[in-house]
Amino acid sequence: MTTSGYTPDPERVAKAVERSKTRAEQYIRDPEKSKELLDKAYSKTNTYEKSGGPLTEFWRDLKTLMRMLKAYTRHEYTHVAWGTIVLVVAAIIYFVSPIDLMPDWIPLAGFVDDAAITVFVISQLRAELAKFSRWENEQIAKPAGEEIIDL
Repeated sequence: MTTSGYTPDPERVAKAVERSKTRAEQYIRDPEKSKELLDKAYSKTNTYEKSGGPLTEFWRDLKTLMRMLKAYTRHEYTHVAWGTIVLVVAAIIYFVSPIDLMPDWIPLAGFVDDAAITVFVISQLRAELAKFSRWENEQIAKPAGEEIIDL
Protein backbone atom coordinates (compact mmCIF):
# COMPACT_ATOMS: atom_id res chain seq x y z
CA MET A 1 0.00 0.00 0.00
CA THR A 2 2.88 2.42 0.62
CA THR A 3 4.23 2.20 -2.93
CA SER A 4 1.71 4.74 -4.26
CA GLY A 5 3.16 7.66 -2.32
CA TYR A 6 -0.36 8.72 -1.35
CA THR A 7 -1.22 8.98 2.34
CA PRO A 8 -4.70 10.22 3.22
CA ASP A 9 -4.85 13.14 5.64
CA PRO A 10 -6.19 11.85 8.99
CA GLU A 11 -8.50 14.86 9.31
CA ARG A 12 -9.97 14.19 5.85
CA VAL A 13 -10.40 10.52 6.79
CA ALA A 14 -12.33 11.45 9.95
CA LYS A 15 -14.53 13.89 7.98
CA ALA A 16 -15.24 11.27 5.31
CA VAL A 17 -16.36 8.80 7.96
CA GLU A 18 -18.58 11.46 9.53
CA ARG A 19 -20.24 12.22 6.17
CA SER A 20 -20.90 8.53 5.60
CA LYS A 21 -22.70 8.12 8.94
CA THR A 22 -25.97 9.70 7.74
CA ARG A 23 -26.02 7.48 4.68
CA ALA A 24 -25.16 4.50 6.87
CA GLU A 25 -28.25 5.00 9.02
CA GLN A 26 -30.42 4.76 5.90
CA TYR A 27 -28.82 1.43 5.01
CA ILE A 28 -29.25 0.03 8.51
CA ARG A 29 -32.95 0.82 8.52
CA ASP A 30 -33.47 -0.92 5.16
CA PRO A 31 -32.44 -4.61 5.23
CA GLU A 32 -32.61 -4.86 1.42
CA LYS A 33 -30.22 -1.92 1.00
CA SER A 34 -27.92 -3.51 3.58
CA LYS A 35 -27.93 -6.78 1.66
CA GLU A 36 -27.10 -4.97 -1.60
CA LEU A 37 -24.27 -3.12 0.15
CA LEU A 38 -22.86 -6.39 1.49
CA ASP A 39 -23.09 -8.00 -1.94
CA LYS A 40 -21.08 -5.12 -3.42
CA ALA A 41 -18.54 -5.30 -0.59
CA TYR A 42 -18.03 -9.05 -0.98
CA SER A 43 -17.67 -8.62 -4.74
CA LYS A 44 -15.08 -5.85 -4.37
CA THR A 45 -13.24 -7.82 -1.68
CA ASN A 46 -13.04 -10.86 -3.95
CA THR A 47 -11.70 -8.65 -6.76
CA TYR A 48 -8.84 -7.19 -4.70
CA GLU A 49 -8.05 -9.85 -2.14
CA LYS A 50 -4.98 -12.02 -2.63
CA SER A 51 -4.17 -14.88 -0.31
CA GLY A 52 -1.44 -14.06 2.17
CA GLY A 53 0.73 -10.99 1.90
CA PRO A 54 0.88 -7.84 3.97
CA LEU A 55 -2.85 -7.13 3.71
CA THR A 56 -4.03 -10.38 5.29
CA GLU A 57 -5.02 -8.67 8.55
CA PHE A 58 -6.83 -5.90 6.66
CA TRP A 59 -8.94 -8.40 4.68
CA ARG A 60 -9.69 -10.41 7.83
CA ASP A 61 -10.87 -7.29 9.68
CA LEU A 62 -12.90 -6.02 6.72
CA LYS A 63 -14.65 -9.37 6.44
CA THR A 64 -15.34 -9.27 10.18
CA LEU A 65 -17.04 -5.89 9.69
CA MET A 66 -19.12 -7.36 6.87
CA ARG A 67 -20.10 -10.43 8.92
CA MET A 68 -21.05 -8.18 11.84
CA LEU A 69 -23.37 -6.16 9.62
CA LYS A 70 -24.86 -9.33 8.15
CA ALA A 71 -25.52 -10.78 11.61
CA TYR A 72 -26.96 -7.45 12.79
CA THR A 73 -29.37 -7.12 9.84
CA ARG A 74 -30.51 -10.71 10.40
CA HIS A 75 -31.19 -9.85 14.06
CA GLU A 76 -28.73 -12.56 15.12
CA TYR A 77 -26.20 -10.22 16.72
CA THR A 78 -27.85 -7.21 18.30
CA HIS A 79 -25.49 -6.67 21.25
CA VAL A 80 -23.95 -3.66 19.56
CA ALA A 81 -24.44 0.06 20.09
CA TRP A 82 -26.17 2.03 17.35
CA GLY A 83 -23.11 4.23 16.87
CA THR A 84 -20.94 1.16 16.38
CA ILE A 85 -23.09 -0.38 13.69
CA VAL A 86 -23.35 3.02 11.97
CA LEU A 87 -19.53 3.16 11.84
CA VAL A 88 -19.42 -0.38 10.44
CA VAL A 89 -21.85 0.52 7.66
CA ALA A 90 -20.10 3.84 6.98
CA ALA A 91 -16.79 2.01 6.46
CA ILE A 92 -18.39 -0.53 4.13
CA ILE A 93 -20.17 2.20 2.15
CA TYR A 94 -16.90 4.03 1.77
CA PHE A 95 -15.11 0.84 0.76
CA VAL A 96 -17.58 0.11 -2.06
CA SER A 97 -18.03 3.70 -3.22
CA PRO A 98 -16.04 4.45 -6.38
CA ILE A 99 -15.99 8.19 -5.63
CA ASP A 100 -14.33 9.16 -2.36
CA LEU A 101 -11.18 10.98 -1.17
CA MET A 102 -9.24 9.39 -4.02
CA PRO A 103 -11.38 7.87 -6.81
CA ASP A 104 -10.98 4.10 -7.24
CA TRP A 105 -10.03 4.42 -10.90
CA ILE A 106 -6.68 5.96 -9.88
CA PRO A 107 -4.43 2.88 -9.67
CA LEU A 108 -3.57 1.83 -6.13
CA ALA A 109 -4.25 5.27 -4.59
CA GLY A 110 -8.01 4.67 -4.88
CA PHE A 111 -7.62 1.49 -2.90
CA VAL A 112 -5.26 3.11 -0.37
CA ASP A 113 -7.85 5.65 0.75
CA ASP A 114 -10.53 2.93 0.99
CA ALA A 115 -8.14 0.98 3.19
CA ALA A 116 -7.30 4.09 5.24
CA ILE A 117 -10.96 4.71 6.06
CA THR A 118 -11.53 1.06 6.85
CA VAL A 119 -8.42 0.84 9.06
CA PHE A 120 -9.50 4.03 10.84
CA VAL A 121 -12.91 2.51 11.65
CA ILE A 122 -11.38 -0.85 12.61
CA SER A 123 -9.03 0.90 15.03
CA GLN A 124 -12.03 2.65 16.61
CA LEU A 125 -13.93 -0.64 16.93
CA ARG A 126 -11.13 -3.08 17.83
CA ALA A 127 -12.77 -4.13 21.15
CA GLU A 128 -16.20 -4.48 19.54
CA LEU A 129 -14.77 -6.62 16.73
CA ALA A 130 -13.14 -8.90 19.30
CA LYS A 131 -16.46 -9.18 21.14
CA PHE A 132 -18.25 -10.03 17.90
CA SER A 133 -15.60 -12.63 17.00
CA ARG A 134 -16.06 -14.30 20.41
CA TRP A 135 -19.82 -14.35 19.81
CA GLU A 136 -19.27 -15.93 16.37
CA ASN A 137 -17.04 -18.61 17.87
CA GLU A 138 -19.66 -19.37 20.52
CA GLN A 139 -22.28 -19.80 17.78
CA ILE A 140 -20.05 -22.26 15.97
CA ALA A 141 -19.35 -24.20 19.17
CA LYS A 142 -22.99 -24.27 20.29
CA PRO A 143 -24.82 -27.46 19.23
CA ALA A 144 -27.75 -26.84 16.88
CA GLY A 145 -31.04 -26.25 18.65
CA GLU A 146 -29.42 -25.67 22.03
CA GLU A 147 -30.56 -22.46 23.61
CA ILE A 148 -28.50 -20.84 26.34
CA ILE A 149 -30.55 -19.28 29.09
CA ASP A 150 -28.66 -16.59 30.95
CA LEU A 151 -30.06 -15.94 34.40
